[in-house]
Amino acid sequence: MKRSKKITNKALAKWLNVIIILSVLGLATSIYLAWTHFVPPAGGSFCDISSAVSCSLVNSSVYSILFGVPVSIFGALWFVILGFAAYKAQKQKELVHGMLWWNWLGLGFVVYLIIAEIILEAICPMCTVVHIITIATFIMLFKLKRRVIVTRAVVKKALMPWIVAIVILNLIPIALFNFSSSDQVNYDSLTTCVTKSGVNMYGSFRCGICAKQKDLLGDSFEHINEIECHPQGENPQTDLCVSKKIEGTPTWILEPEGKEVKRTAGFLSIEELAEFSGCQSEVPDAS
Repeated sequence: MKRSKKITNKALAKWLNVIIILSVLGLATSIYLAWTHFVPPAGGSFCDISSAVSCSLVNSSVYSILFGVPVSIFGALWFVILGFAAYKAQKQKELVHGMLWWNWLGLGFVVYLIIAEIILEAICPMCTVVHIITIATFIMLFKLKRRVIVTRAVVKKALMPWIVAIVILNLIPIALFNFSSSDQVNYDSLTTCVTKSGVNMYGSFRCGICAKQKDLLGDSFEHINEIECHPQGENPQTDLCVSKKIEGTPTWILEPEGKEVKRTAGFLSIEELAEFSGCQSEVPDAS
C-alpha cells in the first residue's frame, strides 16, 4: 500500500485556514438559525420559499430541539470549537486527528437533520449550507489526517483537555435551558376555559407556528383540544380538516356543539386567545 506523503507546515496551515473560514461561515449560519428560532421574522425567513422549501418549518419543528436545546445552538458551538481547533492545530498538528473525530459527530447531526427534513417533507436551505460545510470539512480533515503522522500517545495527550472543555461547553446550554429559575406561568384555567367554550385548534406536527403556540402555553396546552390535520401526524383527522376547509395551521375555530361561530388563523397571544374564546376572566396575573 502506498503511504501518504507527510504534509509540510505551510501546506497544513493553508488547509486549516480554509477550515477556519468555513467554520466562521457555519457559525454565522447557525447564529441566524438560532435567532430565527427564538424570534421568527414576521414575514417568515428569507429562505421560506414554499411549504417544501422552508427554513422556518424545519427550524421551529419538534426536531429543532435536542435535550431541550435548539439544535442551532449546538451547531454554533460545534463550529466555534472546530474553528478554534483549526487555529491551534497550526502549531499542534496532532489536533487534526481530534478534529476529524469531532467532524464524525458533526456528520451525525447532519444525518439527524436530514432524517427530520424527510419526515417533515421540507428542506431548510440554511440547514443545507451547514450540511455542506460539515461534509466539506470532513473530507478535508480525512485527507489531512493521513498526512499528519503522529503517535496515538501524542494525540491522546493533546486531546484530553479538549474533551473536558467540550463536555463542559455543551453542558452549559443544556443546564440553562432545562434548569432555568424562571417560573412558567400556569395557564390551566385559561386553556380549560378555551376548550369548554368550544374552541378547537386545527394544527399539524409540521407546523412551526403550532410549535410556538405550544411553547407559549407550556404544560397548559394539554387542555387545548388539538386536531391533527397532517396524515402523518399522531391520531390524524385529515378528513375532518378537509371538511372544515382548513387552509393553514394553526386554525382556531369556535364551534360549540359542532356549530361554527367564528374562526381565526395563526399564532395567538394569551390576550388574543382569551378574547377569541371569551375567557378574558381566566387570564392569570403574570406580575
